[in-house]
Amino acid sequence: MATLKFKHEDKNYTVKGEWDKNTFTAQAFQGKKEASTVFSMEKTKVNDGELAADDALANAVMEAAKDDVINGGNES
Repeated sequence: MATLKFKHEDKNYTVKGEWDKNTFTAQAFQGKKEASTVFSMEKTKVNDGELAADDALANAVMEAAKDDVINGGNES
């Protein structure tokens, strides 16, 4: 499992992400409370039929969950 820790408005958050076959899924949490939408991206073929790099896809999804918290996308 991949994790990304960050602080926003004096609160600590952790984005947790993992691969399930060809799909990487991530979500931000504040403690055990969900703090973002669930984001996912499927690995697909890019230029010349090559697959995108795992790190690049994972980073994009993790950053999307972080940005959701920062931009207030999951506020009630």
